[in-house]
Amino acid sequence: MMESHVDLGFLLQALTPSWNSVPLLVGFFTYLAVAGSILPGKLVPGVALLDGTRLHYCCNGLLSLLLLVALLGIGAKMGFVSPTAISDRGLELLSTTFAFSFLVTLILHFSGCKSQSKGSSLKPHLSGNLIHDWWFGIQLNPQFMGIDLKFFFVRAGMMGWLLINLSILMKSIQDGTLSQSMILYQLFCALYILDYFVHEEYMTSTWDIIAERLGFMLVFGDLVWIPFSFSIQGWWLLMNSVELTPAAIVANCFVFLIGYMVFRGAQAKACVQKESKGSYLG
Repeated sequence: MMESHVDLGFLLQALTPSWNSVPLLVGFFTYLAVAGSILPGKLVPGVALLDGTRLHYCCNGLLSLLLLVALLGIGAKMGFVSPTAISDRGLELLSTTFAFSFLVTLILHFSGCKSQSKGSSLKPHLSGNLIHDWWFGIQLNPQFMGIDLKFFFVRAGMMGWLLINLSILMKSIQDGTLSQSMILYQLFCALYILDYFVHEEYMTSTWDIIAERLGFMLVFGDLVWIPFSFSIQGWWLLMNSVELTPAAIVANCFVFLIGYMVFRGAQAKACVQKESKGSYLG
């Protein structure tokens, strides 16, 4: 019984948001904002909104990601940053990001309520139900300093997922627990994430971008759910070494490739169909 109390106390302490995690988040979001604004990339027009306007998205996520990983690698090599900074404070970073998502959603809600815009992107859609409006959002494409927050947050979530994985990988190497399962997990996730950014323009025609308003559901989903829940396997493998037989390795690779081919083909086809039909949303 005593041990369970100690474990519960440790868990509660680890889940408590900490100011130590704030610099990591601020640095990450600042980098994404600057890199997304200045790095070259394909300018992709979004779907036509109800008022006839279109947003344009600079799809430079791949370049931003590769540059970020390179900078972090150089920083770790020179001793400026710890490669295990994320894995050393995983739960703490999770709770801090959750608190940040909650705060951002409140700001979006109150600023949206004050909006006088009649355009499709910023026109407030109020249902009269505070919880509904806070959860689902009231504006389609809110912006901050010219940055489309919806596109920005989903990019942050995907990059955050990779950064968490890389920190877990470095932690397993540091602890001497690197396993075949961990290597496969890292490869599969890295390939999926890189593929996402190679085809980032497809994201501009997904339902989240073209139809969902930006409320807690999307903010939490992008900043918390994607990076932290998608990396659960990595956290588990960090504490549980699982060695695979050659047959199991081949089977895992085969299943991944089949799944990837189905996913990539379906998404490409859906994107082409949406572009050919056109949409008017708002």
